[in-house]
Amino acid sequence: MTEPRMPGPQPREPEEFRATWAQTWHNYVKPFLAANVVVALLCFMIGYVVGGYVGCVLLPVAVVGGVTLLQRVASRGHGLRLSPTGVEFLRRDGVVVRMRWPDIQGVVVINRRSGTVIAPYGVGRAAAQAGADMFADANTGPGLTGVGEILSADQAARQRQLGPAWVAMADPQTVHMSLILIDRTWTAGRIGDWLRHYRPDLLP
Repeated sequence: MTEPRMPGPQPREPEEFRATWAQTWHNYVKPFLAANVVVALLCFMIGYVVGGYVGCVLLPVAVVGGVTLLQRVASRGHGLRLSPTGVEFLRRDGVVVRMRWPDIQGVVVINRRSGTVIAPYGVGRAAAQAGADMFADANTGPGLTGVGEILSADQAARQRQLGPAWVAMADPQTVHMSLILIDRTWTAGRIGDWLRHYRPDLLP
């Protein structure tokens, strides 16, 4: 049986995806704009008291810039690697969640909303809670579910040493991959092309 054809050159090597700046903005920066504004105003007042006009400019810029940088690092911490074998979700802590193409059971909406924010009462708490809610909504979207493996950081390192051929290292279990963390429009892009190539029954 011949494999379905993928648009363009058929890949023979794994392809890895990381969040773009647009993805960082949508998933990490935009949801916390209100909280960042509150932080900037507080830094403005503190900076003015401590350093006068220079302090009221430099402190907010430094703090908000640092927060934005951390958000960028956080968004780039996750990765997705696709290969003819299957899908691997690379977590920032070194853990790898993977599924072979035949073991993917469906495309589902994965809800990221959970828990509440503990913060000071008043404007700060309201802004933080609103940011957390918007963050959960921004990171809720289509992903993959099926049966796969969750490799610890040590197991993932051992797999890299063994080469590209997957070696069973953990017990099979139900896993979910929130691909919207990598690309919020993945179903219409290159990631979606891979799924349409290997599992056209799931994403026509």
